[in-house]
Amino acid sequence: MNILFLGAPGCGKGTQSKIIIKKYNIPQISTGDLLRSEIKSESSLGNEIKDIMASGKFVSDDLVLSLVSKKIEQDECKNGFILDGYPRNIAQAESLDTLLGEKNIELEHVFLIDVPTETLIKRCTGRLVCNNCGYIGNTDRGENPNDNCSQCSSGKLTQREDDKEETVRNRLKVFDEQTAPIISFYSEKNILHKLIGGDDPSVLSNKITEILKA
Repeated sequence: MNILFLGAPGCGKGTQSKIIIKKYNIPQISTGDLLRSEIKSESSLGNEIKDIMASGKFVSDDLVLSLVSKKIEQDECKNGFILDGYPRNIAQAESLDTLLGEKNIELEHVFLIDVPTETLIKRCTGRLVCNNCGYIGNTDRGENPNDNCSQCSSGKLTQREDDKEETVRNRLKVFDEQTAPIISFYSEKNILHKLIGGDDPSVLSNKITEILKA
């Protein structure tokens, strides 16, 4: 089962991916996580990626594709995988299509999660991430920056640079300009499912599960 989640930053792709991971025991491939891992290594490439992400821009297509290709080749992806937010533009979609074809892998479902812009901004700017276990919290839940993580107790909640309001608005603008057009690319392949997000995550996950079971 090979799945792709599409949608603007903050639409809930990551949350839905985690639910599917538990239900079907397949790994998530998040380009954001792959890139942040490189940043954490503090390599020269990592520092370059950090500057790009902090400005709300995207790293080069070739670099992202190579990271995705390497991940797909790992044993944990033999029974399927979930792509979270990648590809982001037509060029990436076509390159991914070619890559999967070369590996005899079929992308079976593409879920587009549509959420109002102001809701997305509120979600992203309030998002807090544990610097130890990766737990995702939010100021809407009464959590604040520098609070101890409620999940692992040893980490601190922090706001990512790319979740600051100015950067979030720029990311949404870039999404509209570059990512939205690939919707038709997958629609023509008859594997696109458009879903309305912004409500209870379990409601959305139930709809997704129904589609996967059909």
